[in-house]
Amino acid sequence: MDGISVIIPTLNRTDFVKKTVSQLLNQVFDKSFEILVVDQSDNEDPELARDSSVRYFHVTSFRGLPEARNFGWQHARCDFVLYLDDDIEIDSDLLNEHYKMITQPQYGIVAGGITEKNNANPSVKKVGYFNYYTATPSRGFNMSRNGLVHHAPGGNISIKRRVLEQVGGFDEQLNVGAALYEETDLCLRATAAGYQIFFNHDAHVVHLAAKAGGCRVADIREYLSFFAHNRGIIISRHLNAVQRLTAFGYLLKMVMAYSVSYRRNLFGCFLTAYRQGFSKGKLAPRCGNYV
Repeated sequence: MDGISVIIPTLNRTDFVKKTVSQLLNQVFDKSFEILVVDQSDNEDPELARDSSVRYFHVTSFRGLPEARNFGWQHARCDFVLYLDDDIEIDSDLLNEHYKMITQPQYGIVAGGITEKNNANPSVKKVGYFNYYTATPSRGFNMSRNGLVHHAPGGNISIKRRVLEQVGGFDEQLNVGAALYEETDLCLRATAAGYQIFFNHDAHVVHLAAKAGGCRVADIREYLSFFAHNRGIIISRHLNAVQRLTAFGYLLKMVMAYSVSYRRNLFGCFLTAYRQGFSKGKLAPRCGNYV
């Protein structure tokens, strides 16, 4: 049906997600909308489903951000899906701003604006740009430069549901560590399928960056392994032969810098994880069936 299904994956952040849901219920929006909370927390919280607009799912059969995203859109009832982080502050017209752009026929995805409340908000030359020669996505979604972009932020992104169906959803092979680049991969696949991505800064949220919960990785060896694995998928799937060489060289420089900074030899774990990811990038995206 016409309207927006708001999907909020969450993990052990009950207080944050309750505030986010409360703000969503106060949106000024005259179309149909629903809120789907995909909760992978240790404990269930039925209070989140007290409002009729909220559909609460406590899921224990899997744990991971790509899986939660795929679970969400497969249960969505509306034609347009909006993914939000659980730890945000929301402008009252967020749904309207997403809706007016995602309903345009040429756009398959809309990137929303994100301002970090407690972290830096750096300037970039090109908002939402993907450098194919380094396999590096730039952000800058805090900047007021509306227009076409290469990718969108996973914490504030609306997508036509039929686009998700067509491109095969989020790739669950990227579910390692913090699932880096899972939204970048989806956006690049949507672009390859002929869809445009529009950045609308006015569809804006403030990211609180909760210190607890979520899927952060603290250990440097684990982080680098997960990073290399997912970057390997991106390089294998989306870059040509020349770009793969330059992107791999860029990665080697990063690993060298990490090794010097942490005074640890990180090349072994990097190469193993990169090879695994590169091989998986040759495969079709993996999306589970959750309905």
